Amino acid sequence: NDEMFRDDLMKSVGNDFEIKDLGQVKHYLGIEVERTKDGEFLISQTAFIDKIVKEAGLEEAKVQKNPIDLGYFKLDGALLKSNEEYRTLIGMLLYLSTNTRPDIAASVSILSQKVTKPRDVDLTQVKRLIRYIKGTRGRKLRLNAKGKSGSLHIYSDANWAEDPTDRKSNSGFVCMFNGGTISWSCRKQNVVALSSTEAEYIALTETCKEVIWLKEVSKCFDIDERVFRKVKIYTDNQSSMAIVKNENFSNRTKHIAARYHFIRNMVTEGKIYLEYVPTETNVADLLTKPLGPARIEALRKLAGMIDSKELQN
Repeated sequence: NDEMFRDDLMKSVGNDFEIKDLGQVKHYLGIEVERTKDGEFLISQTAFIDKIVKEAGLEEAKVQKNPIDLGYFKLDGALLKSNEEYRTLIGMLLYLSTNTRPDIAASVSILSQKVTKPRDVDLTQVKRLIRYIKGTRGRKLRLNAKGKSGSLHIYSDANWAEDPTDRKSNSGFVCMFNGGTISWSCRKQNVVALSSTEAEYIALTETCKEVIWLKEVSKCFDIDERVFRKVKIYTDNQSSMAIVKNENFSNRTKHIAARYHFIRNMVTEGKIYLEYVPTETNVADLLTKPLGPARIEALRKLAGMIDSKELQN
């Protein structure tokens, strides 16, 4: 925001390279950037979604209200002769889900685990997901919100042992800063959790590691360090919170790998603290498992995803 520095930089770079000042950013690596009258930044990938739909040959297909079948893990089918089409579509969907669409991150994460040996039902679900983004192509992700400067909210959640193939759970987290979603993740846990409490505890540890990374990144943007002095992480599992607070090991927790107790040290040192949030308002629930249309609709609003029609209103 220093005009003199900006002009000097442009002049210096211009001595060696041919450059052109295009003004405020509008497009970046397939991501469309919009700035509202209130100073909010919105990002989307409508053109890229259209490209995915065309690649899948679904231009005339009907849209879906949720990205993946709620009974997906119970489906069975024959192996595809080739995984080429499947790999191509998953690759495109991964780029979309990691940049602007946290509402499809869980579905893409689940389906991407079948890339090596996809079944016909997996390809059907991928195309279902594409029909979902086709119907929601106008959704934009808010990066900041007016009047919420300096606020940091971290949500953590887990889905216990839903995949019958290995019974490993999914961890999910959503990080929101200044009223906008800046970081999210859905990934399968490396170990088999023996209870929902253990799965949530492992998810909390992964979320805690993300907080540390964000704290280091924030230094590059001159963000007030007080924002990260004692970070609040929201979770909807009170039993996992109890494990963090209880420094003594019990027969139910002594088998948990030491590296997952990392979160205890963070709490003891006062760097983070946990707070209970009802499942209904835990945004990270969006990142753990297949959800129905109504649940996705409620959580995507909490995550700062708005529709073009809502923006006009």
